[in-house]
Amino acid sequence: MLQWRRARPVLSSFVLVSVFVLVIGACSSDKQPSAAPSSSSGTGGSAALGGTSTTAAPPCSHPHPAGLTAESFDFQGTNRTYELYVPKSYDGTREVPVVFEFHGFGSSAAAQVVYGDFRPLADRDDFVIVAPDGQDSPGGRHFNLTSEAGLQNDPQMVTSLLDTIESQLCVDTQRVFATGMSDGGAMTSALACIAPDRFAAFGAVAVVIYPESFMPACATARRVAIEAFSGTADPIVPFQGGKVNCCGGASLAAPSDTMANWANHDSCAPDSADNRLGTEVIERTWHGCQDGTDVTFYIVDGGGHTWPGSAIKVAGLGLTTDQVDASSTIWAFFQQHPLAPASH
Repeated sequence: MLQWRRARPVLSSFVLVSVFVLVIGACSSDKQPSAAPSSSSGTGGSAALGGTSTTAAPPCSHPHPAGLTAESFDFQGTNRTYELYVPKSYDGTREVPVVFEFHGFGSSAAAQVVYGDFRPLADRDDFVIVAPDGQDSPGGRHFNLTSEAGLQNDPQMVTSLLDTIESQLCVDTQRVFATGMSDGGAMTSALACIAPDRFAAFGAVAVVIYPESFMPACATARRVAIEAFSGTADPIVPFQGGKVNCCGGASLAAPSDTMANWANHDSCAPDSADNRLGTEVIERTWHGCQDGTDVTFYIVDGGGHTWPGSAIKVAGLGLTTDQVDASSTIWAFFQQHPLAPASH
């Protein structure tokens, strides 16, 4: 059973902060993602009436400049900030997917945009990136998943932010996704429990939880597509489960057990299959998952508390493998899993 200390959500190392401060202004991705079909499609058309052809008005009209901007919105009387990346191909008339990306403990939205760097993929496949900031506290900026004293409920903030994004941009509401690093992985997992009707699929890096112990809605939530990445030599979050080595010292179940819980949640076959992708990476999958869902777990042998494939290597957090790229793998997973109709 997952153990969770409600006083502090599970969190990523503060070490990332100092590194990201140095690179955020200058670092850009030089990844060359392989070709993949775009998940967006054009809309519009014409109609004949009495022999006269007329052009229908576009179903959406929300133009927005391309590029990365720092944004804010009001949530319950508090100004909340986020980074917004609009791809070069966005024209304000076609509905496009949205990827929410959550940072780790002590980090920031701006840093996570660089660390995970979905931007080349967004430009290639025409999707928007939304990276919210957590809340500042004496322990460090993080996301409050439940009822931490003095902080807003961040899952509620995220669904409110999604409402805002949908009102300002042309959003394909069947293709809204969530991913995150460490504390952001916990945030991603929580959304899989409480907002599976708004988010279509989920990708958690360095931390994944099945929060049934403090989110009873998880047990009855709809089945979801979810994948996760964990390193066997993570110096912050023990791969075998136990007390986190920072940030309040919460206790977590082993990620392999957590992913088995998600497989059970999705009514997958109980046995998993391992496929070695390289000397450092094992892909573990469960088959027979219901309602078109999938559960996939990437185990990085000797991997640290890191984002696989990232150009940013943080030595103090352990090995960053380049044998799998978390960002492109997560995006490919998302492309395969639009929001399915709820089962009855």
